[in-house]
Amino acid sequence: MKLEDIGDVALREYKTVKYFPFKNDAGALFSLTSDPLGYLEAWIDSWFNSIKRDSTKMRKKLIKARYFTQLSRDFYNSSLQAKMPSKGTLLYYSFINLVKVYLIIEGYELETKVEHHGLSLPSDSKDKLKLANPNGGGISIFHEFAKVLGKEISNGDGVDLKFKDILWELPEVHEIGYALNLFDKKRKFLPIEITIRTNKNRNRLFYTLSYEKKFDKQMKVDKLRKGIYKEKLFELDVENDSKRKYFKSHFSTAYTKNSDASWKMCYKKIVNDINALNITPMLTRQGYRYYLDLEPYRLHRLSSFLGFAYYIGTVARYRPTLNEEILKGAYQPIINEAIISCPIQFFYVMVSHITKQICAIPMAKIE
Repeated sequence: MKLEDIGDVALREYKTVKYFPFKNDAGALFSLTSDPLGYLEAWIDSWFNSIKRDSTKMRKKLIKARYFTQLSRDFYNSSLQAKMPSKGTLLYYSFINLVKVYLIIEGYELETKVEHHGLSLPSDSKDKLKLANPNGGGISIFHEFAKVLGKEISNGDGVDLKFKDILWELPEVHEIGYALNLFDKKRKFLPIEITIRTNKNRNRLFYTLSYEKKFDKQMKVDKLRKGIYKEKLFELDVENDSKRKYFKSHFSTAYTKNSDASWKMCYKKIVNDINALNITPMLTRQGYRYYLDLEPYRLHRLSSFLGFAYYIGTVARYRPTLNEEILKGAYQPIINEAIISCPIQFFYVMVSHITKQICAIPMAKIE
C-alpha cells in the first residue's frame, strides 16, 4: 500500500479536521492568545453579557467563575516574583482555583458543601500523597477534577500516590529525568502524528496514527500490538515511507460532509475513540503535538500536575526538613524544570477544556 492509498485528509469547509481533546467543533480554528487566563476572563464576560434570560442562574455561576479566574491569575503573577519554596505554594493556589472554574463551567455547585483538596501528605510520609475519602462528605476537588477530565480515580486502586510516579507522568520533564538517571523505566511518551481521514467517496471518517521507526529500539512500541491498541488499531504496510510506521483505526463512521449535524455527531465519535488511546497533548509554537502514553498511569496528565503542585506547596507550608531533603536533593533540577515548563502548558490546556476552544500560542509571541 502507498501512503496516498490510505485515504484523504478530512476537510470541513476547506479546513483540515484535526484531533483535539477539548470538545471543540470539527475544523475549529485556533484561538491565539499570549495570555490564556486573560482570554478566559474575556470569554466568561462575553458569555455573561450574552445572557438575556437567566432561568438556569448561569450568571451567578459565571460571576463565581470569573472570581476564581482572577484568583488563579493573581496567584500565578505573584509566583513569578517569588522563589522556591514559596513559589510552589502560590502555583498550587493558582491551579486549584482554575480547576474550580472548570468545575463550575461543567455544572458543579460550589459553596454549597464543604470543599477539600482531596489529597494529603501524611506526617509520616516523605514521598507519597494520600487520597482523601471522596465519600466522606463534601466535595473532593481532586476526585471531581479527575471525573470531568474523563479519567476518574478510584481509591479502590490504592490511596497512595508516589511523588516519583507523578513526576514520571509529566511529559514536560521526561527527558531531563532520564538525563539525570532519576527514572529507571523505559521512556513512555511516544511522539505520534494523528490524522483524521476520509475515503475516496468522502462518506466515511477514520483515523491513522504514525510514528518514526527510530523509536522502535528506544521505547516499548510492541505495546501497539496489545491491549487497547490492538482493539483500536491495526498496522499498515506503507511501501513509500520508509521512516514511519502507520496504523489505521478499526473504527470508522459514516458522515455527510455538508451537514453540520453530521459533523458534530461523527467528530465526537472519532475523538472519543482516539481519547481511549491515552494521548497526551503538548503545546508548541507550531501548535499541538501528541504523545502516546505507552505506560498509562492512573491519573490524567492534568491531575498529575495538580498532584505535583499540591506536593511542593504542602512541603513548602508544613515540612521545612523535607523541603531540604527532597526539593533540594536529587530531584531539585527536575522540580525546577517542572515549575518553569508545566504552568503554561497547564493554563493553555485547561483554558481549552473550559472554553471548548483550541487555545494556542501566537507565532508572533517572542518570549
